[in-house]
Amino acid sequence: MNLVTCKLCGRLFSATRGKICVTCLDEIDDLYPKVREFLRDHSKEKYNVEQIANGMDLDIRYVQALVELGYLDRGVGADPEAEEEKRRKEALARQLQASLENSASTKLPETMGKMYGQQRYGTGKKK
Repeated sequence: MNLVTCKLCGRLFSATRGKICVTCLDEIDDLYPKVREFLRDHSKEKYNVEQIANGMDLDIRYVQALVELGYLDRGVGADPEAEEEKRRKEALARQLQASLENSASTKLPETMGKMYGQQRYGTGKKK
């Protein structure tokens, strides 16, 4: 039996899964719809964990646990810089692919495809 201290409340519990006790997980499950509703009501604004905790008068550890457990995503939304970087990467990938296709279509000289020994001594086959 593996005993672990809950990272939210500090109680010891038998760790069958994660580092958060069942009681705190139940609290997080109850808290999630409230936080989701808060974010929907204030959808025009950008929040970080601390601002959500202050805005809802919650302990920041519970909001952080929502993020760590995957209930909330960080950085969701259209970030213009991230979109521009994504477009540049895609354009660079297309240019690289086109360059590779062009270089593959050009025929290499016959000696370029042979190893040193084959160039120097031949393939060993008599014609």
